[in-house]
Amino acid sequence: MKKILLCLCAVCISACSSAVDEKNSCPPINIPRETMRLYQNNGRFDEFQVNLVGFESYCYTHPSNNRRYARITPLFKVRRLEDSATTSLDIEFFVKTSINAEDYLGIRNFNQTLNIPRSSREEIIKGRPTVTRIANQPYQNFSISLGILMNKAEQAKAHKMFDIDYRYLSAEELAAQNDPEVETIYMEIAPDEEIIYSETDKHPIVVKKDRPKNPCQN
Repeated sequence: MKKILLCLCAVCISACSSAVDEKNSCPPINIPRETMRLYQNNGRFDEFQVNLVGFESYCYTHPSNNRRYARITPLFKVRRLEDSATTSLDIEFFVKTSINAEDYLGIRNFNQTLNIPRSSREEIIKGRPTVTRIANQPYQNFSISLGILMNKAEQAKAHKMFDIDYRYLSAEELAAQNDPEVETIYMEIAPDEEIIYSETDKHPIVVKKDRPKNPCQN
């Protein structure tokens, strides 16, 4: 059974659950916090934010050599940070296995092109599928790491930024939170009348001009 996992927080993620399908279960797959977010800039401005938000995973035994393999497809969320004409960006991601005398493959890098329509502010994009040899069950201390490859400057930039996804409120939600409820009252008055506001009355009232006012009326 194929498993789809999305992570909205910067936490390690476990993959396929053996309770669901022991035969096709995967070893732990995690996305390290420091390799899950990338800012790609164009000159002085950050043009895109790329988040590795999850993955699809499926593990199996190949009949030709009786070895275990993990098929992992990363899921990226691409957010447009400025109004540019750019519709694609190139990144690299990696799949890394833990040290294991028989099945350790180290780190493997993959090129990835992410396309986002000119009119789109944010897209979830499925990356290229990868196949990695893994240890046989039980996995014990064997695990897989998935992340975005970054140079030192990109790492420094990512570490300075908050890694919390904000949901931007709509204009209606902002108005409901920030503005008190205002009731508009339309009153017609004659030339010899005026509107007064009373602390004892709920609404303003119309009275004749030069009428004696009580102390509560302004």
